[in-house]
Amino acid sequence: MYGSFAYRHGPIPAQEWLIAARDALRHALREGRHFDALEGQLEDSQWWSAEALHAYQQRSVDNLLAFAARHVPYYRDRLPAAHTPLAQLPLLDKAQVRAAGRALLADRRRGPAFSIETSGTSGAPLVLRQDLAAINRENAFVWRQLAWAGLRRGEPRAWLRGDMIVPAAQRSPPYWRLNRTENMLMLSSYHLAESTAAACLEALAAFEPVVIQAYPSSIGFLAAWMLGSGARYRGAALRGIVTSSETLSAERRRDITAAFGCPVFDWYGQAERVAAAGTCEHGRLHLLSDYSCVELLPAQDGWYELVGTSFNNYAMPLIRYRCGDRVRPAPAQERCACGRAFPLLEEIAGRDDDAVQLPDGRSIGRLDHVFKGVEGVVEAQIRQEGAGAVAVLVVPAADFGEHTRRALLRNLRERLGRDVALEIRRVDAIPRGANGKFRSVVCVASRDT
Repeated sequence: MYGSFAYRHGPIPAQEWLIAARDALRHALREGRHFDALEGQLEDSQWWSAEALHAYQQRSVDNLLAFAARHVPYYRDRLPAAHTPLAQLPLLDKAQVRAAGRALLADRRRGPAFSIETSGTSGAPLVLRQDLAAINRENAFVWRQLAWAGLRRGEPRAWLRGDMIVPAAQRSPPYWRLNRTENMLMLSSYHLAESTAAACLEALAAFEPVVIQAYPSSIGFLAAWMLGSGARYRGAALRGIVTSSETLSAERRRDITAAFGCPVFDWYGQAERVAAAGTCEHGRLHLLSDYSCVELLPAQDGWYELVGTSFNNYAMPLIRYRCGDRVRPAPAQERCACGRAFPLLEEIAGRDDDAVQLPDGRSIGRLDHVFKGVEGVVEAQIRQEGAGAVAVLVVPAADFGEHTRRALLRNLRERLGRDVALEIRRVDAIPRGANGKFRSVVCVASRDT
């Protein structure tokens, strides 16, 4: 919608009407007829004992395996006899999901299925399918996290994430739009700069959100600017900031907390919907065992690889899926003061990207949106190689062509503007960092690859 001619060239009231109309439809989909019951269930399950959670997981896994064996072509010949322990089933990774294609779709659906795209932590685009029941359930978990952060239904909140709500070429405020359907002020993460930070903070304070939902890199930029300039956030209603989609470092958490004077609640999830973790009122990160069944496979130095089996999405079940992310769990016997029995995590090592610094002063963090809807890419990395130069390294798929190059350039122009030199560069492989980890966005001027 944000890229449409009507939105990009319409006046602000018309843009806000389009946002409200779109979100009214999304609200109807995300909070369908089963949503209230799901919310009630999650309100109860967060207080279940460890034994009750384990029993729920086992029932959910058994039901999913039985369904997949009957109704998912990919699994019909791969799932052994009933009652086989989950840990004895084969692992599934992103490349296998991509190769399986429609064979992973169930032949019996609970209504229509919707596409969801991700580039994940490996830079390789992936298209998944989910049904309305899965969408409702995912939204119920998100709302439970927002409740842990102090938000109640109908209260104002702010949004500072990857939506192109303001055209990249715009150089004067407002850099935000009001979403009346959600009672939410949406700020553009593509317009964060020293020259715009004060206006964005003033807009936030005037709106008085109870919770801010943001990328760590976006809200972290504002926090760093505030601490460096001595500016204060003058809103009085803010109870918490909910970050997601990027790794939240301890240093950035401290900066955000100090600048805004409220706790930070980090949410971890992925488009594959096979694992989720949320931060409770006591600041501890919990692996949500009523969301999915997660196995922790030993990696190294106290880290474990996440392998998840989703309970939610019967349209495209993913069983023992390797997320590509690692966690450091707390000691098994440790319990949180909040009273919930969910396992505790000390740290999550997921996405670790640089921010692109543009000649006009803007700082842009997460850019994986440029790959959504683009065909012909096996893996890709955005690299800033100079003050006004950005290259995209692409490992091409068989269907890579001029249409891929044009789509990537168009998506980058929408977000970075026309003052940046862009290049699409075909490569055989994407270089990894010293720790062997892939990064989707790298500023080579500021760190080694």
